[in-house]
Amino acid sequence: MIKSLLSTSNNVPLIRIILISITGIIICFLTIQYIGGYPPCHLCMQEQRIYYCGFIIAITINLSCQNRRYHNINFYLMLMLSLLMILNIIISVIHIGIEWGIWKNSAICTDKSKIESITSTKDLLTQIGKDLIHSCNKSKLYILNLSLVWWNLILSFSLLYMTSIATYNLFKKTNEH
Repeated sequence: MIKSLLSTSNNVPLIRIILISITGIIICFLTIQYIGGYPPCHLCMQEQRIYYCGFIIAITINLSCQNRRYHNINFYLMLMLSLLMILNIIISVIHIGIEWGIWKNSAICTDKSKIESITSTKDLLTQIGKDLIHSCNKSKLYILNLSLVWWNLILSFSLLYMTSIATYNLFKKTNEH
């Protein structure tokens, strides 16, 4: 399977698989957040933003992959997408460390904008009633005995693998011309 992916001269299906995967991940976390009622913590929001950026990059690559003149641009965009997945892996490892108690729940894990918006006791009681400030060290949802942070780590590694193969294929195409 790896050989067939590496030897494929047409990189379009892999780019579409990456785009569909990122789209599916975004749909899943929005469904969990808004339909399931599981609000994300600050680090979860950081991990989600990476997928939003990755979605825009993947759409750009998908739209421009048919034109041979854009192989250089697509190569750098795919490289950027790979770097985004590496960043997401790093954030996930930090999040897992906080969740397991390896690192202390520090300023990384709080959303200061919500805390700074509290100016009176009434605002504080309103914020507590809404339960807007969530801790990163307590996972509320487990799927197949893994927290959502672990699933994010697994999916980020999978996307990193796919984007690395696509980057390599685009690099080969760029050097052929």
